[in-house]
Amino acid sequence: MIKFFRKIRQKLLTENKFSKYLFYAIGEIVLVVIGILIALQINNWNENRKQQIKLQQIYHEILADLKRERDYANFIINKFEGQRKAYSDYLESFSNTKITRKSIYRKLLELNMEGYPINSNSSIVESLQNSGEIVLLPQSIRNRLINLRRQQNKIIVDEGLDNRGRMGVMERLTMLIGSLSLDERLENQKELRSELKIEENINQIVLGLEAAQAWMDFSESKSIRLLKEFVNEINAVEKLILEETK
Repeated sequence: MIKFFRKIRQKLLTENKFSKYLFYAIGEIVLVVIGILIALQINNWNENRKQQIKLQQIYHEILADLKRERDYANFIINKFEGQRKAYSDYLESFSNTKITRKSIYRKLLELNMEGYPINSNSSIVESLQNSGEIVLLPQSIRNRLINLRRQQNKIIVDEGLDNRGRMGVMERLTMLIGSLSLDERLENQKELRSELKIEENINQIVLGLEAAQAWMDFSESKSIRLLKEFVNEINAVEKLILEETK
């Protein structure tokens, strides 16, 4: 093809047909430019296709990540709601039955006193930010994901602070009660129980257990509310992504 065009140029020059040669040269330049533009268009099409494939892969990873976070959040919500129900039943017992100091003590010991730290198994947003691939996402989804991560971090930090506060109460309480199972183990050890002066500490123990449960009620009720908002936001982001993958 190149030889063919070269022969045409040489023939026009030898025949001294400069105007025709100029017209031909311009046409040849136009063809070259068109060829370059077509090549660029094909290259851009290939790059866009690669980006779309990568974007679909990213969407798939994000959706899987969101599902894990939602399942975990719902697990924590159910756990905390169960504990709040038990505490609510304890409070309700004050209006339904005659309460003695010993019965309060027993009921408080039956309530869960263990905190449950909230963690995150998510890493996709950080990975996308570190790799720079987060720019492939539409800005609306990108911003929602970043805000979702901030929302999650706030829940984790708040619950961590609340747990440390509860642990402070529990540490002081253990100096009076030993461990939560000690009372049950001393059931048939009246002499040892008397020597340990457990009965003398009952008032302080009850007040300490009440304080710990009140702290947990505040902390876990707040976490339930924040986690439900978090789950709702996950659902909204998931819906946006699913619309993009149609």
